[in-house]
Amino acid sequence: MEYAGAVEVQPPIRADEGEWLVRAEWTASGDGRTIRPRRDAALDDCVQGLRDLVAIDLGSRVYDGVVAAYDERTRRLVIVSTRSGRVTRRTLRKPQDVVTRENVIDLASHRRAIMRAATR
Repeated sequence: MEYAGAVEVQPPIRADEGEWLVRAEWTASGDGRTIRPRRDAALDDCVQGLRDLVAIDLGSRVYDGVVAAYDERTRRLVIVSTRSGRVTRRTLRKPQDVVTRENVIDLASHRRAIMRAATR
């Protein structure tokens, strides 16, 4: 899963609050003004962790931002956003079955068509 984007936090998160943030699958920037999902975090864990953070800090902190999550294997694109104390998750591109095709033509099964084309 690849993540892009960040969630702004006002007032910034202090360094001593980082432990519970890591348990929520998020990491804070150096100045504590933004948070981003951990690279190895699963999408469902990130969404639930952000919902927990917003619920814990309701009234004392404001979370505002958008994070896009893209799964290269399934080609699924999901937007996770937070504003006004709400966390929403929206799928922009649903997962698609990955079909592997080989670019090899079995000449034995196409012998007649190939021979006709070659003799003309």
